[in-house]
Amino acid sequence: MPSGASRFGAPWLRGNVAAAGIVVAILVVLVGIAPRAFHVAQRHADSPTEDAMIVRVVEEFTDASSRGEQHTRILEVAVGGRVVQVRETTIKGEANLVPPQPGDRVLVQSSAGPDGQPAYYIVDHARGRTLWLIVGLFAVLVVLVGRWHGVRSLLSLVVTYLILMRFVIPAILSGYNPLLVSVIGGVGIMASTLVLAHGLDRKSGAAIGGTAGALVLIVALSQLAIIAAKLTGLVGNDEATTVFILFDGAIDARGLLLSGILIGALGALDDVTMTQASAVFELRDANPMLQGRALYQRGMRIGRDHIASIVNTLVLAYAGASLPLLVILASQTEGVATLLNREFLASEIVRTAVGSIGIVAAVPLTTAIAAMFASSAPPPTPARTTPSPELVEA
Repeated sequence: MPSGASRFGAPWLRGNVAAAGIVVAILVVLVGIAPRAFHVAQRHADSPTEDAMIVRVVEEFTDASSRGEQHTRILEVAVGGRVVQVRETTIKGEANLVPPQPGDRVLVQSSAGPDGQPAYYIVDHARGRTLWLIVGLFAVLVVLVGRWHGVRSLLSLVVTYLILMRFVIPAILSGYNPLLVSVIGGVGIMASTLVLAHGLDRKSGAAIGGTAGALVLIVALSQLAIIAAKLTGLVGNDEATTVFILFDGAIDARGLLLSGILIGALGALDDVTMTQASAVFELRDANPMLQGRALYQRGMRIGRDHIASIVNTLVLAYAGASLPLLVILASQTEGVATLLNREFLASEIVRTAVGSIGIVAAVPLTTAIAAMFASSAPPPTPARTTPSPELVEA
């Protein structure tokens, strides 16, 4: 049999059918059945948001006000098949939208004016086309570089989106415990994305085992850290405070903080555990004589390099997301030791440290599981080659 034929033989087919079955079962339960038990109260806006386009600038002028220099523009905007005038006022020095220009697409809302007619105002730019272009470019590049694996990774991304938007968020909004919901959703995301992106075999099984163990550690450490540090999940977090107020305290802010830590670490965990499991199995394929202890030791050499890079990556990722916060801290006169006690900063430290601990712990755990699985696997069958005509004649 040619060396590449086994790749698409019966074992490959059985593994992929089983992987597809797991993903379908997870989606049926979490995306199809579970949402029937949720009761999400929709909060409608006072007026619907409509897509519009700036036609032209009719007039613009600047004058003084009690809040500073005030710039006013009167724009003609095409919305809903008609052209209306919109008055846009900005104050110098305050946060404002990038001024829309003729031809720009914007989002508008309306309210009843003094004469009873709707008065329109611009709420934001319409960025849908730009965002779809960027996402499309990303998808094309993933498929071109990753080929079949790229397609599978995009499918796993779709599964992640469905579980988050159809299960995790609606369940939290319905009043279920955020931590429990995130654990169930996280396990569903972990299992479905790993088997979908990498198939169902010993290697993905090792990655799932390492990820599951790390998730348990993250949940336990997060709860201990939040209790010990006396964090509320509200102070310094405008979004969490808004959720708490909108739902009259029905959503547990601490649970929401725990959920954020868990889901935030999950993406990096998938990467670390799958990479580590792949390294161990590649070592086994390269040298079938290697057994459990030797595989673990050599795999950990690779894992230590991975840890050194991933920790720095995590810190930079959190720093990039919290850059405005770091700028504010740098401008304060209080010392660092004092600032570290503030909840808005302590929460970020807990989030970063606990997530990093779980990711670092996943390396030896996944390596041990992968070494055990790889040792028990039969050695790869050497590829049969056909001798060249020259050798036959000789």
